[in-house]
Amino acid sequence: MLTKKEIIELREALKTSKRPIIFFDDDTDGLSSFLLFYHYVKDYAEDVKGIIVKSSPILKDDVYLRRIEEFQPDKVFILDKPMVHQDFLDKIKISVYWLDHHPMQDKMNVHYFNPLRHKAKGFDQDNRPTTYWAFKVTEEQDKYLWIAMIGCVGDWFIPEFSKKFVKEYPDLWDKKLKIRNPGTVLYETVLGKLCRIMQFNLKGLTKDVQASFKIMTRVDDPYEILNKTTPQAKLIYKNYENLEKRYQEVKSRIKITKDRLVLFVYNDNYSITSDLSSEIEYNHPDKLIVIAREKDDDMKCSIRAEKLDVRQILAKSLIGIEGYGGGHEHACGASIKQKDFDKFVENIRSNLKEE
Repeated sequence: MLTKKEIIELREALKTSKRPIIFFDDDTDGLSSFLLFYHYVKDYAEDVKGIIVKSSPILKDDVYLRRIEEFQPDKVFILDKPMVHQDFLDKIKISVYWLDHHPMQDKMNVHYFNPLRHKAKGFDQDNRPTTYWAFKVTEEQDKYLWIAMIGCVGDWFIPEFSKKFVKEYPDLWDKKLKIRNPGTVLYETVLGKLCRIMQFNLKGLTKDVQASFKIMTRVDDPYEILNKTTPQAKLIYKNYENLEKRYQEVKSRIKITKDRLVLFVYNDNYSITSDLSSEIEYNHPDKLIVIAREKDDDMKCSIRAEKLDVRQILAKSLIGIEGYGGGHEHACGASIKQKDFDKFVENIRSNLKEE
């Protein structure tokens, strides 16, 4: 958990920033965290800059340092990025605040906030999404409850404030629905559709994604998007529909057999490995899912399993392999060199037999 002291410290840093730049991860958790921070600080700041980080799970590139130099912020905020290169932090000459929920990192020259640092009642490991804590930091404003729910559910977590959401938005979540896990909300409710709309607007060229999330900063109501009541909402919805068609076509090619391992490899400009693996996992909870996308010399993988420790299986399967990966207990990502991919799959199968 984050302590009350940590929440107040981060809130004050945000509230007193006059020109913040905010880096965030390219998924619903990262985007929702940014939107919550943006809406909160815009009333205090002279200008706010949001930068989506799409290239890598590690924030490190000089291109992002240049964005800092160009904008001349007074503070830097980093949201939902699993790793930040120490050299990147060392080159920033202003205060950096990093809020994340992935495995703990030991870095200098940064104010680091991670719920895994402290024990929380009811959690073996408290890795509640970054959005959850961003909502706490920004004083849980009712107006943006829907954004907080998108970020949490999109990151496979149902928060305690979901009860309030159901009361305020009963048409977005049927309260009679029997919830097995967050996937039930993600794949069987209108709120889940909103999560998909937001997620799919983060795919594609960086300039297009930047345009999409800038539009989202102007949206205060979920129905504006769902009902396409404004030109900007129509654009967001159109982007979603275009990728949804491609997503369904790719998904239709995935074959489910008696094998405990579901392995699917595809080649496409859009990265939908995480979305595919999560949906297949929800529908097939007894399987280990590996969805891999060919990109240059690498295989970009999303690995899921509802009933297995994916992180442990992945760690053992990476031994002797040129690549890297990590994540949460039931959801991980990995990047494997194509020349080692077959061996990596062999390792996965071998380690799966031991479970």
